[in-house]
Amino acid sequence: MNPEDIKYVKILYQDSRERACSVRAAIRSITKTEMMCCAKFEDGLHIKTPQDITLSIVCTDGLYRTKTTLRKVENDEPYTFFFVIPPASLEYQQNREYFRVELALDCIFSYRLNGEIINIQTQTADISASGVSLTLPQREIGNEIAWLSITANNRQVKTKVKYIRDEKTESGYKMSFRFTEISESDRDFISQICIKKQLEDRRKNLK
Repeated sequence: MNPEDIKYVKILYQDSRERACSVRAAIRSITKTEMMCCAKFEDGLHIKTPQDITLSIVCTDGLYRTKTTLRKVENDEPYTFFFVIPPASLEYQQNREYFRVELALDCIFSYRLNGEIINIQTQTADISASGVSLTLPQREIGNEIAWLSITANNRQVKTKVKYIRDEKTESGYKMSFRFTEISESDRDFISQICIKKQLEDRRKNLK
């Protein structure tokens, strides 16, 4: 893989409380023994090393993902440097960073109407790391900002969403939204869920 083809990397690691976190970083150098990545953090990051990590590499031709080791972290304000052992192999995931899968996840859709907050319990119709479609009994929102709380694998993802489009269905409406404010760790969490679902669907199709 040519380093010039790499747009950026995402490092999925565990913090001091063993919570899954992710950081987006740029590649600074690659040798046979070390990959140095850099991200900007005013207060730096304090991460236990060495530790096993998941490394996502976003290239011009698509998304690659692999397991490797974060050897050490150095803070030099306002930058943080990540020293990663170059992976022995890469698995090609998708020709787009974000792809949509059909998946029903419990969620609460909230929006403001006449000064009041309306909360609707529903499910996702499909989801990607960039947006979501909801199954709703009626057309609930126009072109405005709303909020969404999605529950998956005992974790809640909270994000602001912006209405994109809708289509009439037999049971109501399928309404599509784009995530406008979502943490990198939550976006990566959703991406992992989508990848797992896609692999499950592929296995079913092979039977």
